[in-house]
Amino acid sequence: MKAKLEYIDVEKREYFPKEPSGMRYIHFYGGTKNYRGYLVPETLSRADFMEQYPEYVPEQNLPIYENNGIILRADPKFPCPGFYILSLNKTYKAFDLIDDITFLRFAFILKKTKEGMRKVLGINYAHLLSNEKSDPYVNVHFWLVPINGVTSPDLLDFNVKDYLNSFNPKEEMTKILDYNNKLREYLKEIKLKEQDNNLQKKINNVFKI
Repeated sequence: MKAKLEYIDVEKREYFPKEPSGMRYIHFYGGTKNYRGYLVPETLSRADFMEQYPEYVPEQNLPIYENNGIILRADPKFPCPGFYILSLNKTYKAFDLIDDITFLRFAFILKKTKEGMRKVLGINYAHLLSNEKSDPYVNVHFWLVPINGVTSPDLLDFNVKDYLNSFNPKEEMTKILDYNNKLREYLKEIKLKEQDNNLQKKINNVFKI
């Protein structure tokens, strides 16, 4: 039986106390205040945390789509409605290191996600960002950052951090959950998992796997 994890709720992320040596906080927006941080070993990645401790993953960050190692969910750090992260179960440090079959599936799911954002969420435009770090506990992933209504959408002029920090968890939670449900239902309606599996079979045949 796993021991319960220690956590702390704070109003702002910078209010988390200094971690003991060898430990760090993995935080999500929510809790009794604005952010809840769980104290875990510093070697535990966020992806591994969510896989090993699903009971601590808040509702807004439950998978919207998950199949054969690819996971789509709302970003857990920033309460921006329509901000999604597409990631992989297997650890890759850069997107060019992803195997060809997974990368082709990844691109297809990314396109269908953006299609759903446009059709059911009314998000016509988004910046696609790839996050690669030398940190050994960070896996490569892609961000879909909605930019509807942003006055300077050019990526070079777009301060992503300030933009994402402008959203308040308590004010946005209802909208985030609504967006997640709508996108989840859309991906079910178009039978994305079936399309994804069929694509994988076709790619396997092309690559003779």
